[in-house]
Amino acid sequence: MVWLIAGMLATGHAAEDGKSQTLNQALADIQSTEQTLRRKAELAERVRQKLLQQVDEFKAEVNQERQRVPGVAFPNVLQYARIDADLRLIQRLIAYVDRLEDRINYYQSAVYTLDFYRSQIHDKLLFLRALNDADIAGLMQELATELELFKSQAEKP
Repeated sequence: MVWLIAGMLATGHAAEDGKSQTLNQALADIQSTEQTLRRKAELAERVRQKLLQQVDEFKAEVNQERQRVPGVAFPNVLQYARIDADLRLIQRLIAYVDRLEDRINYYQSAVYTLDFYRSQIHDKLLFLRALNDADIAGLMQELATELELFKSQAEKP
């Protein structure tokens, strides 16, 4: 009988170690994906700032051109090729800025989601230590799905 109990305890301890390893690997995966997402967000933010700087430069150029041709109403200003081209570039740059802001928001949201999973994993690790039992299959499946989604999105330009 003692051998049976000892065997059950050893099996339980081995299962606990396996779950702990799985959870610790999940934490490492979260950290790696989070770093990738943060780098992508930082890069997108730098590009966004450069585009906004270009928008400001083109706006200043439009104002200079408008001052060069005083007395012309705004609708007629579009007849000047340089002003028309600058305004079109401004529109395009603002559209790019909007798309970058969407990506930045996505990356930030993904980081928050991963932080939520990190918290759940820490809770499961505490359960394992306290109760020697925790069901992690559902959490691991959810996390795997999210990690794949976030990694695939982070690989997009």
